[in-house]
Amino acid sequence: MTYSDFERRLLENYFSVVDGSEHADIYLVRNLPQEVAATLNGVYSRSSKSMRDQFLDRLRQGLAAQGKQLEDLPVEGRRDVLSEVMADKSGQFLKTYAIDHGHNSLREGSVVHLAVERVSQLVTRFIQRERRCSFEESSTRYISFGAETHWRDPDVIAAGGELAAAYDEVLRSTFALYTESSSKLLAHLQRLRPLAAGEKEGPWLRTLKAEAFDAARYLLTPAVFTKWGMVADARTMSDVITELVSHPLAEFRIVGERMRQQAEHALPTLLRHSGANKFQQALHELLPQVARELGCAQAAPAKGAATGHTELLGFDAGLDDKLLASLLYESSALPFGSLVDRVKQLTNGQRQELLQRLMAARGNHDAWPLALEGAAPFEFEVMLDFGAFRDIGRHRKSLQQQQTLTTAHGFAVPPLMQEAGFGDAYNEVLGRTADLQQQIAARFPHAAGYVTPFAFLQRVRIQFDPRQTAYFIELRSGPEGHFSYRQVALDMFAHVRKVSPLFAQFIRAKEGEAFLGRLESEMTADERRQRRMQAAGDA
Repeated sequence: MTYSDFERRLLENYFSVVDGSEHADIYLVRNLPQEVAATLNGVYSRSSKSMRDQFLDRLRQGLAAQGKQLEDLPVEGRRDVLSEVMADKSGQFLKTYAIDHGHNSLREGSVVHLAVERVSQLVTRFIQRERRCSFEESSTRYISFGAETHWRDPDVIAAGGELAAAYDEVLRSTFALYTESSSKLLAHLQRLRPLAAGEKEGPWLRTLKAEAFDAARYLLTPAVFTKWGMVADARTMSDVITELVSHPLAEFRIVGERMRQQAEHALPTLLRHSGANKFQQALHELLPQVARELGCAQAAPAKGAATGHTELLGFDAGLDDKLLASLLYESSALPFGSLVDRVKQLTNGQRQELLQRLMAARGNHDAWPLALEGAAPFEFEVMLDFGAFRDIGRHRKSLQQQQTLTTAHGFAVPPLMQEAGFGDAYNEVLGRTADLQQQIAARFPHAAGYVTPFAFLQRVRIQFDPRQTAYFIELRSGPEGHFSYRQVALDMFAHVRKVSPLFAQFIRAKEGEAFLGRLESEMTADERRQRRMQAAGDA
């Protein structure tokens, strides 16, 4: 984006970098009211524009409503005199207690908001494992990735020869088919499901685009660039940066260093120890070595299309009794063990009636009671495509472990690809990709993750406490959701229903036709937007 001199001076007040780099364009968001900053972060998922451009667009819209232009604004930033006076003493205090004495809770009181743009999906997934941050990322459902912008790992490219050629061939062939199929899948859906009488065109078109992108995204690779907003306290930011700069992949170290440089504008003292960590570096080297020594570093490769599945590894055999006891605990005077014994004395009918009384007033958007975390977690092992795991990974209130990205387990085939006549081309491209990826993985196992398309199945271990299990199933089984993670949620529900039928009765799993549910969701969202616009106009 090229900015005018006036726009540049204006942006400099609110963003630490105006002219971003082609890769890892990271900048500090500053001097903005919290509500404005939150809005800019929130619109990331449905816009292809950078945060700077979104800021200018929304500012122009607001000024236009007042009959003004952008150039009517003063561009000189205000200086906070109080902060200038206290800066040195505050910095010394934080250094003494948060850094030297290790009182890390002080570091949690300082928050930084970063925009991270033009970075790969691979480094994005690594960073977004962090449970203590807030993220908002570009959606593969609402945005078409219309430009071939991928990270090319410098170690693989430097190796040259067949490996570099294989890396580039994967990016070229998968993205070419992604681009072609995105538009043709949408055209196919428009023929298959024309606009019906009484339907609004906007929600209908959004629904079809979402379904088309849901299928086409299987051809995207983790090398493709994305963007996201990140809000984190100083303690968490320091930990994330340390993990990144300790990683064996060059991009991770670049992103970590850029994040540190930008965050230090706001947190100059509190990031003092955010450097490479020898222990983390040693584990990156030793764990793969030990896995090879034990003969568990490789899986027998599976060729072609494959189907994911969900296994239940563990659960609390006394779940129903413990959850009822946990619900009663804070209103009781008995020890927890005595409460469990008391609940066990009830008949199945009495337990069900009691839960029904306690849960009857729960509304459609009410969270499950906190007490329903009061039992051992459900532990699942899921074989699913990487695209679906990107969405499941956002449920950070859990333990999630993902094995190294591989093509060895085969790939998922979206039904829409077959229906629209892309099945043969899809299978051919991904079959060839599997061979090329494995060539790269033999020498560069970490970098091979960049050329492992979203379609390929990966093994993931997930632990959800009972409350999070119920929340996940209710949210991700929604018919407006992606068909792949929706199936995972329904599979989890089936396992829960087998081992804990009483608890499962109160989980509102959603089954039914996905397209109709998604269309209804888009219609409802469109009506909500119209009501808000009407209310704003009345005001």
